[in-house]
Amino acid sequence: MMNCRCLGEYIYKYIKQNRQQKNSISSNNIIFLLIIMLCNTYYHRHVVGGNHDYCGDIHKQITIATDPSNRWSFPDFNYKITKDFIDESGMPVKLDIIMIDTMQVAGFNCVHEREELTDEFFAQPSGPLSLAEASATLSFIENALKNSDAHYLLVAGHYPIYSPSSHGNTEELVKKLDPLLKKYGVTAYISGHEHCQFHYSFDDMDYFLTGTGMSCCYSADNRNSLPREGDLKYILADSSVYSGSSGVKGGFMSFDVGGDGMKVTIHKEDGFPLYKTALRPRPDQFKSSSDTAEEAIAVE
Repeated sequence: MMNCRCLGEYIYKYIKQNRQQKNSISSNNIIFLLIIMLCNTYYHRHVVGGNHDYCGDIHKQITIATDPSNRWSFPDFNYKITKDFIDESGMPVKLDIIMIDTMQVAGFNCVHEREELTDEFFAQPSGPLSLAEASATLSFIENALKNSDAHYLLVAGHYPIYSPSSHGNTEELVKKLDPLLKKYGVTAYISGHEHCQFHYSFDDMDYFLTGTGMSCCYSADNRNSLPREGDLKYILADSSVYSGSSGVKGGFMSFDVGGDGMKVTIHKEDGFPLYKTALRPRPDQFKSSSDTAEEAIAVE
């Protein structure tokens, strides 16, 4: 079975329309259910929420996704996916993916349609709505990281930590999430939110963003906000927001995991590869032999 990770914003455009309707929860449910039905045929999808999902009804999305007849996996706001397999050379490989809710850590803003693509639209998240909820999420993340013995450890959330694109760095994640990822030897952090694609490397960590599932592209006007010691290895962006200069309408990212390395490919909308790189397995000193992690939900 094919699997994919979806990093937020599943009902996107429809949320703004439904805010003006008296039965907005019902309308959001219908749209999300249609997406589930369309995707059932092709992939098993593990998802986390994004800011636009929170501007609708994130709880209803989780409830609908619990239907065992569909292939969407959205068991909780934060959860862990573990995959054990034998690669083509016969080597056992373990992959852990920690799916996290970055809204709980950084907060979110809801803007009116007339404010789209304005400075307010691209502003920093408001900060966590609940300090207790943010603390619980960060505790879940740290427990999952420190107890991982996987060869490859990925963390996936909606907001980027660092971004050269229109929204820029997410300061709350730079302060609170990034140190945890580096402390426990995370292989890479994967995000969405920005409607572009990039690979950035900094301080022995790799950051990938793939946010072109709906449209492309935002601009790269926040390049100078990245730490200078880092390396922006690749970026797909327009010269200005949605100018069309990149010639790309959308895209996705794929991962090919083996015992000797993880191949990462950024694709355009027709599957054509735009960029390829490879990541090494985690050093042994970061792998824990403990199995006492306090997990919200584990998905095997």
